[in-house]
Amino acid sequence: MTYEDDSGAPGRGAPSGQGGSGQPPRPPVPPAAPGAAPQPAQPGLPSYPQPHPQPGGGPVPGAPWPPPPPAPVPPRRGGGKVATVIAMVVLLLAGGMAVALSKHSSSGSDSSGGPAANQSSPPAHALHQKWQAELPKSHVRGNLSGLPALWTTDRGPVYADDNGVRAFDPETGKKLWTVKTPKGASEVCAIAPQPNSDGVGAAVYDAGGNDCAFLVVFDTETGKTLWSKNLSSGYKTVAPHVEVSEDTVVTGIGPVSAYSISGGDKKWTVYSRGRDCGNDIVWSSDYLAASSSCSDVKPEDQLSIHDLRYGDVWKFPGEKRDVEQVVGDDPLTLVLAEQDGNDDAKRYLQTYTKDGKPDKTFRLTGKLANVQFGNTDVVVRDESVLLSNYDDTAGLGATDLKTGKVLWSKKQTRQVGLEDGKVVALKAAEQPGGDPTLVSVGLRDGKEESQGVLYTPKHSLNRVDMMSVGALGNTLYVIGHPIDDPQGKLVLHAFDISGN
Repeated sequence: MTYEDDSGAPGRGAPSGQGGSGQPPRPPVPPAAPGAAPQPAQPGLPSYPQPHPQPGGGPVPGAPWPPPPPAPVPPRRGGGKVATVIAMVVLLLAGGMAVALSKHSSSGSDSSGGPAANQSSPPAHALHQKWQAELPKSHVRGNLSGLPALWTTDRGPVYADDNGVRAFDPETGKKLWTVKTPKGASEVCAIAPQPNSDGVGAAVYDAGGNDCAFLVVFDTETGKTLWSKNLSSGYKTVAPHVEVSEDTVVTGIGPVSAYSISGGDKKWTVYSRGRDCGNDIVWSSDYLAASSSCSDVKPEDQLSIHDLRYGDVWKFPGEKRDVEQVVGDDPLTLVLAEQDGNDDAKRYLQTYTKDGKPDKTFRLTGKLANVQFGNTDVVVRDESVLLSNYDDTAGLGATDLKTGKVLWSKKQTRQVGLEDGKVVALKAAEQPGGDPTLVSVGLRDGKEESQGVLYTPKHSLNRVDMMSVGALGNTLYVIGHPIDDPQGKLVLHAFDISGN
């Protein structure tokens, strides 16, 4: 697997503009047509085309360019590993989340925040509902495109589903803005797992004919579109994976490519190492991993890992395992699968050191076989603990990445964030028709402590596996269906978790 940098620079550099020459982005150079010579190089950005040597390879200015690279690698259809990462209904925003927990809080309320009339008495430890806002019916239920998604930004909650991307006032629940649908596009069909630290987000809209190809990059502070591109090509994109880093947006609409956040210029595209290869490509906001098995180039099998922030490239020739997912960035943790001629692949958790060397390898058997991966995965850096779904879509578990031991697991529990070395989570009621409980869970020992009940008069939030959840500051945001209308309207609730 190789990069063809659309700025064509020799040497490694950094796709994101960090760790490189610091020169401003250059206009993109489209892939060369068969039999045509590529455009001249532009310095300052990385280049990984074959057959140039890496690193430090590239053309001599004025010298003839080698033959064009192989064709770009298209995403697989129907939920393949290229350009997709399994998305869950509950999306976690771990970075920068500050959750203030409450063991005791005031009684339930109606949408205005005052005492609700004609309702059963709330439990003693009910969290105070600040407000609620009705949302239109959504037709997405946790598919491969990352929808629905609930982001908690400094400005307030941002929610995305097929009805659009919109933000709400954290004090009143009134809608602040909606990202404008670009001309020629229709509904939202994919979303990034979260915005970057500057509040830049990305969504993909249907460009027509069920082709999810209209990329829109926007500011979550205002909802203003920074730029948009219709990336439709010769084949349709069903559910592209998209990630936003500090400097680029990487997406699998067509070939896997990166675009500059500043202006949308294409920075690079991933190409196959040869013309007869099986390829798998996955990526997060910080890393891209590509595995390939080729019959026409050497080595036949290879895993390549690209540091998207600093431009480092680590290659592992002879690695026969296919890459399935980037689970965590610090330490870098991948899911690898070894087919071995059997229908059921042998799957592994593989961690890497900061300088790109393989570290720990754990076969996903026994209790580890129950670890389920999705967009809610979080690797706690200092503790090397993986938090992920466990056993089923409504379970939560913690895995030690130094020993491979499952530290604990809990059923019907959804993570919300991290606070003071503990996991903040929602736990479903033990009895049907009950209310979920906000709990804190010891990261290593799994010890659980109740922090309050999410009381609503009709007990409409008892399905934690059907919720979208996010928290910021003193507010917990929860989106769910009323219990009497499970397929209809949605309700966004804001609960005060500041304490008395």
